[in-house]
Amino acid sequence: MRSLQSPYTPGSGARPPVFAGREPIMARAEAMLTRVANTRRAAPQPMVMTGPRGLGKTVTLGEIAATAGARGFVVCPVAFDAVSDNTQLLALTLAKSTAPLMRKGSRAAQAFVRRLAALSIELNAGVVRITSPASAQFAPPSDANARQVLGDLLGKAAFLATDRDRLGLVVLIDELQEATRHQLVTVCNAIQDTTDAPLAVFMAGLPTTPDKLMSAASFSERFDYQELTRLDDAAAERALVEPSVAVGVRWEPEAVRLTLIEASGSPYMIQKLGDEAWSAAAQPGGPIDSCAAITAIDRTRHDLGVGMFRGRWAKASPRERELITAIACVADDAGVARTADIVRLLHTTTPRLSQTRRSLLDKDLIESPGRGLVCFTMPAFGDYVLETTGVARSGPGMPPQG
Repeated sequence: MRSLQSPYTPGSGARPPVFAGREPIMARAEAMLTRVANTRRAAPQPMVMTGPRGLGKTVTLGEIAATAGARGFVVCPVAFDAVSDNTQLLALTLAKSTAPLMRKGSRAAQAFVRRLAALSIELNAGVVRITSPASAQFAPPSDANARQVLGDLLGKAAFLATDRDRLGLVVLIDELQEATRHQLVTVCNAIQDTTDAPLAVFMAGLPTTPDKLMSAASFSERFDYQELTRLDDAAAERALVEPSVAVGVRWEPEAVRLTLIEASGSPYMIQKLGDEAWSAAAQPGGPIDSCAAITAIDRTRHDLGVGMFRGRWAKASPRERELITAIACVADDAGVARTADIVRLLHTTTPRLSQTRRSLLDKDLIESPGRGLVCFTMPAFGDYVLETTGVARSGPGMPPQG
């Protein structure tokens, strides 16, 4: 058993030791921050990062937050969820982020606090809490002016930042797809209305997020959508090998090859497999060889099979399971299945599959890497499905076996 501490971070949302493959998005984000700092006005549009789970959206938001904070912005990170009033949640986070900037007796601070009360939020002596509408100074806003209240809060928070010699306000919203349509209407319009304040907004959500945003606010089609994809070969190898090399442990070439094939460009899988291979290596400080890589693959597949994969399969309806099995059956060596092969296997038509396909996209079980193509969002899920169902992979264009 290796005595050195693993340099890998397989936890959800944890920053990897080597943040590779997102340089273009980070450059774009830094350009937005520069524009806000220079003009003291809001960025032209929010950036919205989309992609399946496990591709590093949360980590990338964290990198943007760290960069913005280091440059002198006030940073306001929030993650939406399916049970909260996300409009109020955003306002609450704004209050917590700006509380340290409050000057006693400041008119700007007093105006900000009064606006918070309209959303049943109290800020007193740096302490933020949610109140009941009855105990707030003002009645909660109606649907018609909730947009105005939140927009006003964003603007006031941004100007509070510049009043204390900061460059402006950066808002980062994760799990955007969890908001209701009504909440998205409010949030999008509030952001759209805040043009004169030094504000930059970065958001992230699942691949279906753009459709939900555009349904809530047609102008959101002009947002800056950035799709996070799987890491290319060079970035994946950096993410896998550099953390161990930094502590004096090298990977044998065959171990790298086997691990990267299994990871298939997934940042999460790279960290998980790297961590397992580190633990499986024979000698502390010695190289990570192909035996350790194979053990890591087996352990990772077992862990996912009793956890994530089992849960995803259990939540699928009979129709969804039929389509999932067909995808696993006809996928090529890279895990990509052609819609034409799926249709042929199931003796159906593409229109008849569309609703089930949409459901699997919404559940983040599959993604579309290209027109007429689908694959599972998590590598190795197809193998789990075939093992569970007892169906053998036939490959593209071939009849199923078993």
